[in-house]
Amino acid sequence: MRRAILFLPLLFIGVTDAIAFQENETESVVWDISFDGNEAYRSMVLREVISTTSPNLYQKILRKYGAHLLNETELRRDVIRIERYYQRRGFPDVTVRYEIEDRKKERRKNVIFYIREGQPLQIVSSNIVFNADEMVIDEIESSREFERAIQRHEFREGERYQLIRQPDVEGRFLQILENEGYAWPEVDITAEVDSLTNHVEVEIQITPNSKTYFTEFLIEGDLSVPDRVLLRHTDIKEGTQYSGRIMQNAQRSIFNHHLFRFATITLPEQPKDSTLTALIRIREYLPRTVEASIGVGREEYVRGQVAWRHRNINGTGHRFGANVRASFIEQRASTDYLIPYTFNARSSNVTSLFGVHRLEPTFELLQAGLNSSLIYQISRNRTASVSYEYTFNEELSRDEGTRLPEFAVSYNISSFNLSGYYSDGVSREPRGWVIQPSAEFSSTFNEADFRFQKLNLDVRRYTPVTRTTTIAARVTSGVTFYTQSEELPFNIRYFTGGTNSVRGWNRRELGPSIPSFDEEGNFQNYVPIGGRSTFSFNVEIRQQLTSFIPNFGMALFLDGGQVWENIESMDDRPLQFGVGGGVRYQSPIGPVRVDIGYKINPTDEDLNIYNGQDFGSAMSRFGIHFSIGQAF
Repeated sequence: MRRAILFLPLLFIGVTDAIAFQENETESVVWDISFDGNEAYRSMVLREVISTTSPNLYQKILRKYGAHLLNETELRRDVIRIERYYQRRGFPDVTVRYEIEDRKKERRKNVIFYIREGQPLQIVSSNIVFNADEMVIDEIESSREFERAIQRHEFREGERYQLIRQPDVEGRFLQILENEGYAWPEVDITAEVDSLTNHVEVEIQITPNSKTYFTEFLIEGDLSVPDRVLLRHTDIKEGTQYSGRIMQNAQRSIFNHHLFRFATITLPEQPKDSTLTALIRIREYLPRTVEASIGVGREEYVRGQVAWRHRNINGTGHRFGANVRASFIEQRASTDYLIPYTFNARSSNVTSLFGVHRLEPTFELLQAGLNSSLIYQISRNRTASVSYEYTFNEELSRDEGTRLPEFAVSYNISSFNLSGYYSDGVSREPRGWVIQPSAEFSSTFNEADFRFQKLNLDVRRYTPVTRTTTIAARVTSGVTFYTQSEELPFNIRYFTGGTNSVRGWNRRELGPSIPSFDEEGNFQNYVPIGGRSTFSFNVEIRQQLTSFIPNFGMALFLDGGQVWENIESMDDRPLQFGVGGGVRYQSPIGPVRVDIGYKINPTDEDLNIYNGQDFGSAMSRFGIHFSIGQAF
């Protein structure tokens, strides 16, 4: 009975849709839109100007035409939209008309917009006139920003005169003047248009007014730290010459402070002279917070984290935190103390005590240690850091049947680490190059059990091909220099393979491995032992499917890599490759990712073949990966 009750509304909806479809059967559908005569702007651009649209492939297959019915009133409005678009961009004589063509099926129509662009407005002279002393003019004209603006602004001689670009030109010169120390500059643009020849003469009048210097700071908002703590984080002092760039960096610096959730720096109403008052508005986070998160993945299965933060220790703006993180691979507990201002607003220091328990296929690690890092933000897209770490470690073999160099190893590590970060952009979606080099020096003064040096490099490139397609590529490499006779512990060696590495292999399984046996001496499987050098790469084509399925995407990838015992043995183990694809779902917590990788050139160890006998299965060539977040 319940099934019948549920079926009736569905049947009613289906009948309603069928009736609506039949009612629309006689209405014409815009099947295709094209443009003719558009030389200045591509059809893709003009389609964004008009209101009329045609169905995409998905809608054509499912016959979803409701939003694409032919409306001649709207077409006439589209003609006006196209004409205004051209006129504002320097084509005063543009004319547009449309025609409707029949296709084989009578309901389907092609709409063609015929455009006659006409002669554009041409800038034949462009002069910059200063209302200032010669010394001020020389200073402004000698600045690199001004020289670049003269060569690139949209109202220079020979360019098409586009009225819509006037705010951009004014804003460009105003920004230059502000960065030169003038808080109250004026830029006025006048243009004389000869309607017969379509020639335009442009004059840009620049009035810098007087240079200004910060003399007072006003603070609005409930501040739990002394004013000096906030002001020093701006890196602006009384007497500092005004600059728009300084104001922007100061606001960004305050906003990046862990205590403040909102920050603005503005210039309130005041006399426009050489003195300057800045107004800082702030809003703080709660002083104490507790955060918890949970996630799932193919490798860790379930992972969770609980963190407690005190954001303002004794009114200093320092932060203290405690964190517990656990999964089926690693459990970690730590405390950290952050000093956000070390010697200037761009520098910070964080010191942490931690304990770690980690389970790997080859070994079990117990670790306790201290880490202290000095971080310096060179710019928004460049960061450098130096850190020191001292750890006590104990490694245990997880399988007595595995012929490891030692069953149990206790050792300490004392190392300095230098690292850097560079990114082409600062947007949430990565674009361009991302480069992360690092170097580690252990036991430099023979204060630890193992003396080695590590060099690592991670280079990524994100190239948008279309609005919905991106090619992402990554190359990672690392080498360890080590001359002692003892074997390096597993925690220091390189491993590769897994969800965020070379897919097709499971976590850390690509590279040298040794057989494992049970108590009776029977073969069980291979366990990885890592090495002193590694190289891997990933190439991935990411395609959004939002026009077909909201929030979904797909990816095709080619991965490759290898781990070697040392640099000399690189010829003994060629690169191995994995190929595959996956789907992405853009959830509120990040992209949920499922990938399937296939091993192109596996070894006997990868397929679990021992002494010619196959102990593997059909799935030995595949790696299935599930995680939250992109692979890189």
